[in-house]
Amino acid sequence: MNVEILLKYQQLANQNQSLSDSKKKLLRLISLGRLICFIGIIPAYYYINPISRILALSFSFIFLAAFFFLIKKFVQTEKQLMFYQRLAEINRNEIGALNRDFSPFNPGNEFIDQHHDYSYDLDLYGPSSIFQFLNRTVTNQGMKYLSALLNQTQRSADEIADKQEVIQELATELSWRQNFMAKGNNQEDLKNPSEIQFIRLRNRELIKYLLILLPPVTILLIGLSVADIFTKQFYLLVLFTQWLIFLIYSKTITKFQKQFESQSRVLARYADMLQQIESMPFNSGYLNVLKGKLTSNGKKASSITSELQKILNEFNYRQNILVGFVLNSVLLWDIRCISKLYNWQQKYAGDLPQWFEVISEIEALSSFANLNYNHPEWATPKIHHSGFLFKAKNLGHPFIDESRCIRNSFEIIEEEQIVIVTGANMAGKSTFLRTVGVNLMLASNGSKVCAESLEFSPVRVFTNMRTSDSLMNDESYFYAELLRLQTMLNLLRKGENLFVIVDEMLKGTNSTDKLNGSKELIRQLIFLKTHGIVATHDLGLTELS
Repeated sequence: MNVEILLKYQQLANQNQSLSDSKKKLLRLISLGRLICFIGIIPAYYYINPISRILALSFSFIFLAAFFFLIKKFVQTEKQLMFYQRLAEINRNEIGALNRDFSPFNPGNEFIDQHHDYSYDLDLYGPSSIFQFLNRTVTNQGMKYLSALLNQTQRSADEIADKQEVIQELATELSWRQNFMAKGNNQEDLKNPSEIQFIRLRNRELIKYLLILLPPVTILLIGLSVADIFTKQFYLLVLFTQWLIFLIYSKTITKFQKQFESQSRVLARYADMLQQIESMPFNSGYLNVLKGKLTSNGKKASSITSELQKILNEFNYRQNILVGFVLNSVLLWDIRCISKLYNWQQKYAGDLPQWFEVISEIEALSSFANLNYNHPEWATPKIHHSGFLFKAKNLGHPFIDESRCIRNSFEIIEEEQIVIVTGANMAGKSTFLRTVGVNLMLASNGSKVCAESLEFSPVRVFTNMRTSDSLMNDESYFYAELLRLQTMLNLLRKGENLFVIVDEMLKGTNSTDKLNGSKELIRQLIFLKTHGIVATHDLGLTELS
């Protein structure tokens, strides 16, 4: 554990907790001031009116204006309070992580897949998993993107180099990463924000002209009626017309309201994350490419998303029955809102999936950056561009505490194909295989690895370590393992560049058949020109050397 980093997290946790406490005190003062202003509106008019009616109205207006100002200030301060609380929690969680407590982080149970190339065998998902160790995403889409990265190891050398540059840059931006997390960290989330659906608006051109004409005419007729120039029947006719239009579109409005009743707050959260990305002057070319995707028609994504969130907030005014009645009677308010949403959809809805994907990718890359920051002693792998090479010095498993971690130096070069690892029970063979697999997966994603040094060739990892039988599919343990090995061989025959990791193959049969079958499998692997590691108790396999 790096003591300097631990102290940094402790300092930030204390600092943000202090800011949080000060905001709580300020909220109490604002609440008191708001109450005083509200109570003072009527008494100010009542007691000052005998002296001067104008002065009484002025004081009442000042109290009313102060009341609304303090309401706005309360909302802003409450948002700041939540932000500092999240920052304090983020740093406390990192302190726990450095002390091997990863319980606050999502373990990614939904991504467990027994048929994946390697994730099930390498304990990528579930409690006490690599995903839980690594995950610092705060949205559902971010988690899915991180999982997609972990589930892939076959990348080009250039892709890996780009990711290394991005992760190394983000690792140095601790404050930016934590602010990004805090702005996105919320209990609410859209399961798939890119699938937001908007309503279709019938008779669009007619609605456009009605919105231009009806509200001004209504206000004018009400004014003339108050001035006794026209009778009230004139403006009542116009009000009736507005409510008739509202009733015609009521089903559309209600359907929309049910679909979007909570999404304005969620979209505000995404707007904050977009703004955080836009405000950062990145050095990495790849990060600037991602940042360049956050525009449309010359406008920034954050302002466009904020515009949508603002419209949805306005639409929510209808939740107040009195306010909704007045606005719909005079301004065709709900119709106006869905018209604005229709226009927004026509301009920008097609850009949303791309913007949310940028957020998700940066969340995932920030998770790797956080890992790099927490472990400065780890090595940045070197990428071998020609032939095959895996050369590690003092390689360890990321999940094992430093005080107990047994490190091993290990290499496979081009002419060596299959390495056989043997030893007694509980000697650490399976742990060593997982150590190689996990670090190779991290290296393929541009991350640092738990080693003094590592040089590797880009390759697709495939494992056979933890086969399970299936009663539902009428598969025995032995048959399930054969299917797994068959999948591996089929991929190799199709020309896939695999690095295979096999732990005690053909465990479900007798020792003689197991040895003969294992020898034949290794011959096949050598014939198909793959590289890998095989752990076994069968010393007879070493005769193949």
